[in-house]
Amino acid sequence: MTTPTNCCSVCGGVTKSAGVVDFNKSGADWFEGQRQFPVSDEVVGFRRCGACGFMFTPYFDDWSEADFKARVYNADYVLADPPFLVERPTRLAAYLSGVLGDALGEVSLLDFGAGEGRMVDELRGFGLVHGTVYDPYHADSPLPESRHELVTAFEVVEHVPDQGALFDQLCGLVAPGGLLLLSTLLQPEDIDTIGAAWWYACPRNGHLAFHTADSLASLLETRGFKLLSLSTELHIASRGPSRLLRLFQEAEQSLEVSGASASGPSPPRAD
Repeated sequence: MTTPTNCCSVCGGVTKSAGVVDFNKSGADWFEGQRQFPVSDEVVGFRRCGACGFMFTPYFDDWSEADFKARVYNADYVLADPPFLVERPTRLAAYLSGVLGDALGEVSLLDFGAGEGRMVDELRGFGLVHGTVYDPYHADSPLPESRHELVTAFEVVEHVPDQGALFDQLCGLVAPGGLLLLSTLLQPEDIDTIGAAWWYACPRNGHLAFHTADSLASLLETRGFKLLSLSTELHIASRGPSRLLRLFQEAEQSLEVSGASASGPSPPRAD
């Protein structure tokens, strides 16, 4: 059954308007200090749940995979997210190799939403043996049927319209005793005030779904997983004892995935 547009797909709560932005708003606008794409006539409206706080836009609900490839994940995508190709996957690989240490050579890892697969390539240089990548828009690989001890999903959650289906996939790919490691920036404290003006709400990046701690925990708990947030953007989830859990809890390394705090960098110039 389709959830009505004015209802929250996470908890079923009533939502209200959280503002509008133009389609070409990108995250890089804030980091570069100026617009990366011309202002678009296409208006993208966001809504926010009054119960769990989940914020989303139904704008992309009817888009096909081909639509996303043509209009979001195209040759210009790197302008919206410059760290995507090299800097971010290299930084993520360094973080994971530092946390996992000797376990890196034993763990079975799936990078879900892997982009072009650079993070796993880098990890192989650190000693990863069993690494798999999946990305419907960039990596030329099918969704694996096997389960893995560590499933990573960095900067994936905010890109997917059907959050229920996404978490069904992610949780279903985690082996018994395994761990799900994901990043998505939780909403800032002033989200009720700024709404869609939040820098992370950027349609040109394909950012369309944003969680609170409550909404994210609800999705995971429904699927038998317990959420532990290491920061406002890095989260781990497990359904029971995991040998990897302690490694992440005790890690001295910190990780900034998106490149900014929840509040974000300074707004771009209007010109």
